[in-house]
Amino acid sequence: MRRSPWHPLLFWLIGSIAIHAQGVRPEPRIGYLYPAGACRNTTVEILAGGQTLQGVREVRVSGEGVTARIIKAYRSVRNLDGDERKLLEWRIACRRSEINGKAKPPAPKPPPPNPDGTAAPEVKLPEMPVLDLLEKLDLRGIQHWTTVMQRKDRMQQNNQLGEIVRVEIKVAADARSGMRELRFGGPQGFTNPLKFEVADLSEIAEVEPNEPNSRNPEGDLPAASVPCVFNGQVQAGDVDEFRFRAKRGANLVVRGEARALIPYLADAVPGWFQMVVTVRDAKGREIAYDDDFRFDPDPALCFRVPEDGEYRLEIRDSIYRGREDFVYRIHVGELPFITSVFPLGGEEGASVTAEVRGWNLPVDRMPFDTSPGGSFVRKAGLRGKTGISNEARYAVDTLPETLEKETNPDSEHTITVPQIINGRIDKPGDVDVFRVDGKKGGEIVVEVIARRLRSPLDAVIHVADETGRVLAWNDDLMEKDGHLHLGDGLLTHHADPRLRVKFPANGPLFIRLADTQRHGGPDHAYRLRVTHPQPDFELRVTPSMVNAPAGGHVPVRVHVLRNDGFDGEITLSLKDAPAGFSMSGTRIPAGVSQIRTTISIPQKQAPGLFSLILLGTCSGSEPVTREAAPADDVMQAFLWRHLLPADEWLVCVAPGRGKRPPLELASKSPVALAPGGTAEVRIVAQKWIVDRKPEAELSEAPPGISVSNVRAVSNGLAFDVKADASVKPGFETNLIIDLFATSQPGSKPGEPAKPQPRSILSGLPALPIIVTSPITP
Repeated sequence: MRRSPWHPLLFWLIGSIAIHAQGVRPEPRIGYLYPAGACRNTTVEILAGGQTLQGVREVRVSGEGVTARIIKAYRSVRNLDGDERKLLEWRIACRRSEINGKAKPPAPKPPPPNPDGTAAPEVKLPEMPVLDLLEKLDLRGIQHWTTVMQRKDRMQQNNQLGEIVRVEIKVAADARSGMRELRFGGPQGFTNPLKFEVADLSEIAEVEPNEPNSRNPEGDLPAASVPCVFNGQVQAGDVDEFRFRAKRGANLVVRGEARALIPYLADAVPGWFQMVVTVRDAKGREIAYDDDFRFDPDPALCFRVPEDGEYRLEIRDSIYRGREDFVYRIHVGELPFITSVFPLGGEEGASVTAEVRGWNLPVDRMPFDTSPGGSFVRKAGLRGKTGISNEARYAVDTLPETLEKETNPDSEHTITVPQIINGRIDKPGDVDVFRVDGKKGGEIVVEVIARRLRSPLDAVIHVADETGRVLAWNDDLMEKDGHLHLGDGLLTHHADPRLRVKFPANGPLFIRLADTQRHGGPDHAYRLRVTHPQPDFELRVTPSMVNAPAGGHVPVRVHVLRNDGFDGEITLSLKDAPAGFSMSGTRIPAGVSQIRTTISIPQKQAPGLFSLILLGTCSGSEPVTREAAPADDVMQAFLWRHLLPADEWLVCVAPGRGKRPPLELASKSPVALAPGGTAEVRIVAQKWIVDRKPEAELSEAPPGISVSNVRAVSNGLAFDVKADASVKPGFETNLIIDLFATSQPGSKPGEPAKPQPRSILSGLPALPIIVTSPITP
């Protein structure tokens, strides 16, 4: 295996030259990992770029077989001035001379004295990875560093990626292949998760300069042997190139991963690194090209190698953007790749073997795991002679299932309710028709599950009566809760339709299912789910990483996806939580799609990381409990928001966040007030808190609701909650309230008063309120 272990550290400069953050320290966060994967049975060094990473001391990796340790964290570095740049160039030149066995060049002249004749400060360089590893750079690394310095005018500063952490990762020989989640922990808590892949193939990191037609003065590296994984970062306007050898007749798969690693970029359009890959022969002729795989922005292609020889793989962004978080991994070789499976799932507990289509597959049939107790959507892959395939998605349900009976486009298939029909839109323009008999006033729910299982089908359904009159139709799931649907945070086009329809009379209804763009083929599979309404709900909780001080009350947000008319209230609870952990504001009112609540941490809780499970229960004749899936509320391209799934819901009691004083609400009952009315809320607080004369402030204040007039009362504090006259009766929510204290800095007589800095004392437990009907005299 050939790799360049120190090359990733050189790209540090692009993002680390940034302006120091001002004001309140943000949550610790990582924006990229590079390289974002490693082969089993290897030890590698990677970089993580982000913010608030000073003092990080541990790494949490999901799954088994992967361990990591922090080597060093580096602060964000401002732009180097002329004298600093000269000193850095001299240090690099000294290393080049050392390698070549030559004398060191003369040191740069010190800066001239100050105008007052005093000596100018000594020129010193800030801590940088390249300086720590200078003795390990080879001539290619030095040449790359020189290229980076020459590109300084093209460097895009980004403070959110400015702090760097060097990390050593060890992957065991028996580690499970696939994606893991990495989080970094320090005094301020743990970061958001990012993906890191464990692979079976040798790993190769790019060595600059590697643009097309470029030549390294120190000589080109030999062309790689495939199969392998190429790792790189695309900088602004950059085009990367890798050389590899291939034999005539080989069916080579080129599978890129960029969005799979970092799904959303908040400050980039279209919201991710849109990778383009091109394969050329030794003469520069284009052999293959791709910029996506169907609706997946990550490209995947398969081509037959025309001749023995050397080939070149080019990688760039579709519009030539670039930054250090434009990280990619590209699997190249005669690798198995699944393009589709059929059927797209099976009944729980049943024996299901699916037809598999794709490239370089070792078999054409694959069994599904339908064992009870698993998730609704599951994944399966195949192992070939040269590696493991991508993962195919399938669904496991409890309803009876059948296969579509394909005869001709207008013949109907009579089905009973409830039932799932596994079918395909076999050819362009095909329409599948299903007949459902029922009685007047009866209601059915018709849903297509295809895009969620990565089928290329963009389905549309029409429901008509015997006369052909269309009663209802749908082609996309609607937006939910201000997000592009809660069900799958990775999809940006939710092409699976769903609707409810009533029988206008005794007799049949006809469901017509087609592709909106009149596409079709053996890969255009679907699951048509026809049931009577089954009111139900799903929950998501954000963020997936909660950093909390001991004694604090930390807000989280719970999102509700209500199905088939479910409009009831939900009660939240923590399952098997550590002693002393609790929640406030645990009731989600009827009809509400999201609510903020708080997790309370014991005041004497020692620092640590804790895994929590959030449950939601709806009451009724048969109570139903659902587990909330952890997620992160992320932004795409300055506007759209998505709930990105995470593996774990974690709470870190962070030592760097100190402790919060014990503050509790005197009553846990909801506060009731009429439109235009005011209600008093009391807080149990110690005398020293009362003496600070704190102020109350609403976080994300609901329209028309305000708090004011914090005052001392017996055993603590009180404040007023007011509802404007415009607030409608029946409005219910939780208020998230912070208490701030103002410090009065000392001033000398005759001097103007200094600004009064505010600091947060603590947040309060979530305060439930309900706006009642006005009281009539």
